[in-house]
Amino acid sequence: MPIRILIAEDHTLVAQGYEKLFEGREDIEVVGFAETFHEIVFKLQAVLADVLLLDLSMPETRNSTSLRLAGFDILEFTKSHAINIKKLVVSNHRDYELVKKAIALGADGYVLKSADYKEVILAIKQIQEGQKYLQKEVEMILNEKRKDENCLGAGGVLLTPREKEILRLLGEGLSTEDMMKVLTLKKDTINEYRQNLIRKFNARNAAHLVKLAFEMNFFS
Repeated sequence: MPIRILIAEDHTLVAQGYEKLFEGREDIEVVGFAETFHEIVFKLQAVLADVLLLDLSMPETRNSTSLRLAGFDILEFTKSHAINIKKLVVSNHRDYELVKKAIALGADGYVLKSADYKEVILAIKQIQEGQKYLQKEVEMILNEKRKDENCLGAGGVLLTPREKEILRLLGEGLSTEDMMKVLTLKKDTINEYRQNLIRKFNARNAAHLVKLAFEMNFFS
């Protein structure tokens, strides 16, 4: 019997790519697609599937004008409703906190969208057999950041070396574009770090974040 796949992906081209990937395979069958949070919730209860391919960033409805990390809500939903399905997160998000949260909420595997199709298929088969699957790059993110968790910053706020670097550059007034050049990181990655810093400091925005960091002697 083929592994039945339910795909939760709001980008049509990516969803079509998955469909092409699995087309003609005898070991994997796509049984449904969902583009929004509400569609996923409905299909999880209406469609019999073995594995859910889940993007973390999804709109709530088709009329939504912005994305949110609805994938976490889906992971919580499958857990609270005891839905028997394996969850493979396929996402652009490579931030440690987001990966850790996904795993804590019951994700059986996590691969980045930069992974090749062979790795996605390997991950599907491995989690279907009851194992966990983390792409090597994801494992490196987790291992690197776990080492950093033993170090507390000023004021008891826990920051990784990269977060400290981003915070320092924010304090110096660098723009996202400037930081992209200095750190050779993508815009989305820098924005993720900034949002995580805002969350960790309970700041209202980036300006408030810098103000709090100064008050807590992060720049001394």
